[in-house]
Formats: sequence, C-alpha cells, structure tokens
Amino acid sequence: MKLVIVGRGILGSSLYHMLRRLGHEVIVIESGERRVFPSLIHSLLLKGKDIELASESLNFYREINVPIKEFDSITLGNISKEILDSWGKAGVEIKETYVEWLRERGIVSRGGDRLVYISRLISSVPFIKGRAKVNLEKREVQVDGRTIRADKFLITAGPWNPCLAKVKSKSYYCWATVVMTSLMQLGKYFIYDYEKGFYSRPLLGLGGGMAIVGDGKIIESPPGRRIAIERDEVIDRIRERIGKIVPLHTSGEFCEGTPDMRPSYGEIVENIYYAGGLDGYGAEVGPGVAKLLVNYIFKGEKVNEYFMDRFSNVQDFSIGREAHEI
Repeated sequence: MKLVIVGRGILGSSLYHMLRRLGHEVIVIESGERRVFPSLIHSLLLKGKDIELASESLNFYREINVPIKEFDSITLGNISKEILDSWGKAGVEIKETYVEWLRERGIVSRGGDRLVYISRLISSVPFIKGRAKVNLEKREVQVDGRTIRADKFLITAGPWNPCLAKVKSKSYYCWATVVMTSLMQLGKYFIYDYEKGFYSRPLLGLGGGMAIVGDGKIIESPPGRRIAIERDEVIDRIRERIGKIVPLHTSGEFCEGTPDMRPSYGEIVENIYYAGGLDGYGAEVGPGVAKLLVNYIFKGEKVNEYFMDRFSNVQDFSIGREAHEI
C-alpha cells in the first residue's frame, strides 16, 4: 500500500518507521518551516492513560535506537496517592524526602524521566520538501501545485493541522529559557515544581549549572508568526525557589492544542487520516499516538479517549493547560 504522510515531526517520523516496518511504501512531505530541537523531555510522570502512551513511545524509541539519557527527577507539590501509584506501576522508583538544596519536601523519582534526542529520529526520515495542500472534497493532496497519488493520506502537520485538515485544534506558541546558575544540581535533575509553576531540565544533558526552564503563559497564534517574549514571569517564580539565576536565551515553537489538551486521531474523510494535538508533550506520547492511528487504519481498533469524534459538538474553545501539567 502507498501512504503519504504530511509532516515530518515526531508523529510523522514515528509513522514512517512503523509503516515501513509493515512493508508499506511511504512518502513524507515536509515544508521545513518548523524548527527541530536536539532533545526533548520524555516522562512517565503523567496521569491516566497518557502513561500507557508514554510507555509505548519509550519502547518505540528503544526499538529504533533513538539516543536517550536518563535523569532522576524531583516533583514538588501535592501529588495524589492515585497518581503516585500509577507511576509505580509504570516502573518508576519513588521516594518522598526532604531536598535540602530546594528547601522543600519532594518526590524523588528514578526511571521516570529522560532526554530523548528527537532530532535523530526526525533526521532519519527521507522526505519531499514542499508545502502541502489538502483537498478534503477531492480527497487529494497537492505539493507546490502537483497532485500526489496514494492509497491513504496521513495528516500530521502539528500547528498547521487546523488549516490543512480543518480539525478541532488550534495553534499556540510555547517557549522555554536557557538559564545559568551556580547551583550545580540544576543540571543534574528534572524538576517539576507545581507549587511555583515551572519545570527545569538539564541543557542537552551536559550537566553543570545550565538548564532549560519553562511553563509560561500560552499564546494562541497562527503558526509561523514572530512572537517576542518581553518578560517571562517564570524566571521570577524560579528565583523564589532557588535564588539567583541568569537568563541567557529564550526561544520556542508553535504547538497544536485540542479542546481538552490531549492527543487526537481518526479519519477526516475516506482515506484521509489525522493524528495530532500533542499539546506540548509530543516526545512523551507522539509514537504512542502514531501506533493508535496505525492500529485504527489496519485493524479497525478505536480508543475513544483519544478519538477525534469526541470534539464533534465543540464549536469554539480556548487553549488550556498542557496535559503534562498535573
């Protein structure tokens, strides 16, 4: 079978490898407009069925040899016993203790967090460069005016999905800041601070007092616009927790959010499928969502919790909190 994937992000790249392993002919179309970051967070410290998607994603990364670097993490805030138990069932070692350098009790976890060098996954996928247009009425895709023939089309263009496929999602801008501090522990741990409202992860896994921090306000915007962050209130919240830090550089990219800020997939019209709504935690759940779509196309399996028809009665919505924020 010949399949065309529109979008070479985490979802599109995962689908490419899964479909090729099933013996299909696969063509990937990519505009090249979205920046690819070298590494992203993969965490099992989620909630509900998202943990299953994250586990599936981790298995996929390991199967195709995407580089991974493990880190311990510290979670601050009131986390329910139900959520802690679900982390333990996923294989995460959990210990509640006082963390002296944060001056707070927290959940120290091992086996839950890692950096995934996602650029290696994406760069492994061959593609046709061009801007795609999806004609839902004619059930066809054009690239720079040329019609592409295929048995099935899979639309995985992230923040461009609402325009290309008219799905119930929106584009928004999310960003993070590289910071420097004399506190060397910041470069050794992932931190999820639900009291102050920020996360921190080591810069590229290099260690030392360099980290990437974030969880600022979401800005709804069409993809591709220049967004200037004049002041990031996250920095103030981090200083309340750990003291002096020096912001070095702030940058971000556009993400795709759904009405409930969870992934979505399904068939838009006959032979045109969609997967998206990764809502800022694509490295955690992206390959898992790709597997859901593959199982739906070839086995007819449908997981209602993520299926796109749950938004059939939604007229308009505002982007909410990202799903990885417990």
